[in-house]
Amino acid sequence: MWQEIIYPVAFVLLVLLPAPLLGNYLYRVFEGKSRWLAPLERATQACCGTDGREQDWKSYALSLLAFNGAGFGLLFLILLAQGLLPLNPQQLPGLNWQLAFNTAVSFMTNTNWQAYSGEASLSYFSQMVGLTTQNFVSAATGAAVAIALFRGIARQQTTHLGNFWQDLVRFCLYVLLPMALILALLLVWQGVPQSLSAYLPFHGLEDQEQLLPLGPAASQIAIKQLGSNGGGFFGINSAHPFENPTALSNWLEMVALLTLAAAMVCTLGRYVKDLAHSRAILIAMTIMLVLGLCLAIGQELKPDPALAHLTSEAGNWEGKESRFGPVLSSIWEVATTAASNGSVNAMHDSFAPLAGMVAMINMLLGEVVFGGVGAGIYGMMLFVLLTVFLCGLMVGRTPTYLGKRLGITEMKWVVASMLVMPVGVLVIGGITLLMPNSATVIGHDGPHGLSRLIYAYASAAGNNGSAFAGFAAADSWQCIAIGLAMLLGRFGYIIPVLAIAGQLARAPRQERSEGDFPVSGPLFITLLSVTVLLMGGLSFLPVLALGPVAEHLSLLGGAF
Repeated sequence: MWQEIIYPVAFVLLVLLPAPLLGNYLYRVFEGKSRWLAPLERATQACCGTDGREQDWKSYALSLLAFNGAGFGLLFLILLAQGLLPLNPQQLPGLNWQLAFNTAVSFMTNTNWQAYSGEASLSYFSQMVGLTTQNFVSAATGAAVAIALFRGIARQQTTHLGNFWQDLVRFCLYVLLPMALILALLLVWQGVPQSLSAYLPFHGLEDQEQLLPLGPAASQIAIKQLGSNGGGFFGINSAHPFENPTALSNWLEMVALLTLAAAMVCTLGRYVKDLAHSRAILIAMTIMLVLGLCLAIGQELKPDPALAHLTSEAGNWEGKESRFGPVLSSIWEVATTAASNGSVNAMHDSFAPLAGMVAMINMLLGEVVFGGVGAGIYGMMLFVLLTVFLCGLMVGRTPTYLGKRLGITEMKWVVASMLVMPVGVLVIGGITLLMPNSATVIGHDGPHGLSRLIYAYASAAGNNGSAFAGFAAADSWQCIAIGLAMLLGRFGYIIPVLAIAGQLARAPRQERSEGDFPVSGPLFITLLSVTVLLMGGLSFLPVLALGPVAEHLSLLGGAF
C-alpha cells in the first residue's frame, strides 16, 4: 500500500517545514518585536492590571497559579450552574460536583479529559464561554512557561524571566486567535457546524425519532487542535462526521495538533542563539515520532491474528472510520499522544496491543516527542539537562549547558519532575485496583484491563486526555483521582521548570571550551533519545510487559 509510506512522510514534512518560520515569529511576538495588534494588546494588559514589569520565577509562578486557580473556579461554577445560564436550547442540567471538578481541572490543565459526552451533557454557553476560553489560556500558559525557561537559559546574572500576564496576552492575541480563526473558517468550509440553533429533530431510516446535534463546533475544534487541547465538541471527538467531515479536514486537524509544538523548538534556538542545538532536539523528537509511526502503522496493517483466517482484508479496521482507515488512524493516534492533545479519529481501545502501547509510551515519557504547546519543549529540556549532567559526570567534568554550570539545585528540581509520571500513574492509578468496584470501572479483566487502567492514568498525568473505551471515567472516585493526577501532571512540571529557569538566569555565563559536552550533532541526539527512552522504560517496563505485551503474546498464541 503506497499510503503507508506517502501519508506518514507527508505528515512529518507538513509539521516540520513551517517550524523555522513560525518559530521565528513566536520569538518576535514574545520579545515585543511584532506589534501589529499593539492597541488591543495594551488594552488587554490594562484589563489584567499589569504594566508589563518583569518578574522573578517566584512571582511568575504565583501569577500563573493565581490565574489558573481563578480559571478553574469560574469554569467549575459555570458547569454547576449550567441549567440556569443562557445558550442552553436543550435545557441541559448542571453537572454534579465530582464531574464538574474533573472537567474544570481537565480544561484548566490543558488535559481536556472528558468523562462526559459533549452534545448530551454541556450547553453552548458551557462549551463556548467555559471550555473554549480555557483552550486558549491553558495553551498560552504552557507557552509562557517555555518562554520563561528559554529566557532563563539565555540571560545571565538576573532574576527577571519576563512578565506572565504579558506573555499570556501576546500568545493569545498574536498566535492563537488569528490561527484559530483561519482554521475555524476552513473547517466551516469543509462542513463543520458553527451555529447556535437548537438540535434538529429528524426521522431515521427505520422511522425512529432522533435529534441532530448542532452547535458552535468549528471554533472549539480549531483551538482544541492548535492549542494541544483535544477536547471534542461531540462525544466521539474527531471521529464524528460533524467534527471531521472530509479528508481535507482530517489533514488540517492532524497537522495543526503538532504545528506550534514543533515551532516552539525552533524558538528555543533563537533565544539561546544556537540553531544547531534546537535542530538537534527537533531531530531527536522526529526520530522518536517516526519510530512510533512505523510500529503503529505496521501493527495496524496486520489483521487480528484470531480473525486472519476469515478475511483477506489488509489491516485492523475495528474501531476505525472507513473514511480514514488504518493508516491515517494510526498517524493520528501517534501524533495525538506524542503531543498532549488527546483528540481521536478512531477508538484506541480497538487498536492492536502494540499499537496501543505506542500511544502509552508517548504519554508515559511525559509527552516530550514534540508534546503540547510549550509543555513538550520544556519537558524535553528537563531530559536535555539530565543528559548533559550525566555525560559531564561520566567524563569527570563539571556539567555545563550552553555556558551555564548545572549544580545540585537544578538537578534536584529535574529529579523531582521525573517522579511526576510514576506517582501519577503507578501510585494514584494503583489505588483504583484496591477499590471494591475496580472491575466495574475498568470494564475488562486480564492484560487488556491493565492496559485500560495504565492508559487512563498516563493520559491524566501526561495531560493528554484520550482514553481506551470502556473505562468508567464518570465514576465519582475516578473523577477525583484522575483530577488529582491531572493537577500533578501539570504543576508538577511547571514549578520545577520555573525554578530551574530562575537558577539558570542568575548564573553567570562561561566561555565554552573544547571539553564541554556538545549539545548538537549525532552523539547528542543519540544520548538524548536514549535518556528519554531509558527513563520511561525503567519506570514502566513491568506494567507494559503485563499489559499490552502480554496481550499481544496471548493473541499470537490464540492464532496457532
